[in-house]
Amino acid sequence: MSYSRGTISSSDDLNFGLVLLSDDFTVVGMNQCALQIVGNQTGPLGKDLLGFHQPKTREKVRGLLQELTEPADTLQNTLVLDFLGRVLMMSMSRMTVSTAEGAASWSVIFVDVTEQTGALTNPVTGHLELKKLPVHENGNFIFLSADEVRLIQADGNYCRIFTGSKRHYLLMSLKTALEKLPGNGFFRVHKSFIVNLKHVRGIEHGDGSRLLVSFDDPAIPKVPVSCRLAPALKKALGQ
Repeated sequence: MSYSRGTISSSDDLNFGLVLLSDDFTVVGMNQCALQIVGNQTGPLGKDLLGFHQPKTREKVRGLLQELTEPADTLQNTLVLDFLGRVLMMSMSRMTVSTAEGAASWSVIFVDVTEQTGALTNPVTGHLELKKLPVHENGNFIFLSADEVRLIQADGNYCRIFTGSKRHYLLMSLKTALEKLPGNGFFRVHKSFIVNLKHVRGIEHGDGSRLLVSFDDPAIPKVPVSCRLAPALKKALGQ
């Protein structure tokens, strides 16, 4: 099994950004890295952070920001998302300020992992696709080749990735993960599962009329197939 061992503590050239926000997500400060991504040295200050996103994605981003502001004692206060064509690993925390104005209420710290993920925009779908997924392992983030992924399982607003005997944590929703995976080799077989078609051994009958996907690696658990998706899955598998 092959990994690209770039972690956020490695010697790779990672760009760290800082954005300061008010309670209503107005930008009140940025460091140089963040300004370079936005591409405007002064324009972002005093503007709503959501204004940098396309109208159709603003509510989604608002929800993600609100989720990040909730107290968390795990890695779940970190998310991976695309912003202005870049792939950012972002975390958010409450600011404590002593100034009279007290303008900055939140700090957003992010790492630009666009190069490490091999991100490219699909000209057909317009989605930013990743050749490598930034996943959590033993307290670090590694960049896992998408080819090694057998199964992705929804876990709330996040995902668990199965690669043989290993399990990894992916900080994005199942829907977003499907958009970010390259090519057409991945198939959503159920509301909670995405499979890598090249690692699927076949479809078999489980209890009653339920259908299950089995994999070429016995360490990967069999997962159910939605009845309405079974015909399309069989076609994708050439059955």
